[in-house]
Amino acid sequence: MPTHQRPAEVGAKNRFWDTSSPRKGLYDYIIVGGGTAGCVLASRLTEDPNVSALLLERGGIHDTFVMRCPLLSGAFFRGKHPSVRWNSSPLTAANGRVLEILTGTVLGGASRFNAMLYTRGSTAQYDQWRRQGRVGWSYDDLEPYFIKSENAVSTSGAHHGHAGQFVNKFTKNLHAHTDLNCTTSTVKAANDLGISYTEDVNTPEGPCVSCAKLHVTMTPDGKRLSTFDAFLPPSIIMQRQRLDICMDTIVTKIDFETNGEQVVASGTLYARAKKEVIVCCGAIETPHLLLLSGIGPKDHISKHGIKVIKDLPGVGHHLQDHAGVTVTYKVPLSDSFHSLESSLTRALTEFLNYLIRGRGLFTYPTMQVAVFAKSDDLASQGEPGFDHTNREAVPDIEIMPLPLEATYVTSQKSQGFFSFICVPLQPKSSGTIELHSHNPHASPKVDLGFFTDAADFEVARKALRLTLKLGDKMRANGYQMEDYLVPAGDSDEQMDTFIREGVRTTFHYASSCRMAPEHDPVPGVVDDELRVHGVSHLRIADASIFPDVPATHLQAPVVMVAEKCADMLKKTWSATS
Repeated sequence: MPTHQRPAEVGAKNRFWDTSSPRKGLYDYIIVGGGTAGCVLASRLTEDPNVSALLLERGGIHDTFVMRCPLLSGAFFRGKHPSVRWNSSPLTAANGRVLEILTGTVLGGASRFNAMLYTRGSTAQYDQWRRQGRVGWSYDDLEPYFIKSENAVSTSGAHHGHAGQFVNKFTKNLHAHTDLNCTTSTVKAANDLGISYTEDVNTPEGPCVSCAKLHVTMTPDGKRLSTFDAFLPPSIIMQRQRLDICMDTIVTKIDFETNGEQVVASGTLYARAKKEVIVCCGAIETPHLLLLSGIGPKDHISKHGIKVIKDLPGVGHHLQDHAGVTVTYKVPLSDSFHSLESSLTRALTEFLNYLIRGRGLFTYPTMQVAVFAKSDDLASQGEPGFDHTNREAVPDIEIMPLPLEATYVTSQKSQGFFSFICVPLQPKSSGTIELHSHNPHASPKVDLGFFTDAADFEVARKALRLTLKLGDKMRANGYQMEDYLVPAGDSDEQMDTFIREGVRTTFHYASSCRMAPEHDPVPGVVDDELRVHGVSHLRIADASIFPDVPATHLQAPVVMVAEKCADMLKKTWSATS
């Protein structure tokens, strides 16, 4: 089985100086990062038996029952978990608050513990990228890559794939096999406010404004399906004799050679790529690795004693994330995940239901629906008026209903909670990623930059007010709710205080190595082919390349990027062979 636990088993014993003859440690491609994108890329590139690839992952496999169970694998705030966590820089626009940064250390990356949501995002946003000059990145250009990997078992039609590895589905009846009522109550309240319900959030004909049923990446028998499970299962790994997977390995830097005046990425310390190096470490660790390797703002790199390979100011800049603000209500304990904590009987009953039938709360996606809206439709006060006909608009608000206390601080195990996370989907604010030191084992300095642009406060206020109207409508319809964590009042000042005190990350890190011209007003790092500016044979394929954070959950768009990158690599090297 070509999976290796130690670098010594795949790399050369000494540093590479001569790559002219075949030897241990020489590959066609080196993929740094075995996360959501890296697993897809490794699988696609080695479909050709003549292609060799080395996949480097800083974590392990962790193929356990817990990591397969949807509910347990998503509980990354509790117990041991394959991730690295550290504190962000203080948020200057949010009372200096410090948030926890989290990145995965496991094959499959965040797809091993995220909310399992499969949402492509707005067709209009991709078309905006094309109008901004990103050739090959309109929705029509990208839809084939979504379809290629998709196996949509709950939806049909020409816009969905049914032969791919990445299975997605939705529960046909909301809260089927559970007795939670919060989701159906949310759907009815949204409809009463003029927000229509849609069962296919991924159709390109869908409205900008909707209460949408969400697709999740889950197997028919109720197990989480990560990109590791879908694209690199044991059957694939056993077949791919020219794919080596090296786990528990930290890449400290990328090595470079010079060809005349051209800088060429050649590999890592003890391995070399004959064709290309592709970095798939995610929007936090990808810029970190580039900076450690000498690619980024020259003054910052030099300050840490690192040789400058390429002065590229965009590296680590324009970091975006979907900031969230949580509104929470007390609800009956039986209508909340917290019932599993307070009642051993219910926990055992649900656990046995999962083991025997693959049903119940242990299969439950944290979110089954989401409300998408456009802030332009929302007055500062008063009732909303939604335009469902505008297919060119991109939603800039998402409201996420969750049957739990989503700030993770309550100790009231005998109380049920229901939360809405209010999210501005198109933030104007951005942050940065910088080196703490030249030590590759030190986590980078991450400034999320939430609400540094005041325009984001206006959108967040409108999201909060819409959320409170949803809550009021749910109560008016008879759903039992009591305020637990809500703004003190309706004034802008009270709303802003609530936002500053409660802002949280949704872990949708993106755009820190954005796809744009090198000297764009917001500097880019990669071109439309995902090649790093000014460095040959080096590409990036992960969430860091998005020109702006997509107005959706990022799992499906990241898989699409990996599919597109694999296709571009194959075309590039088939043309030169």
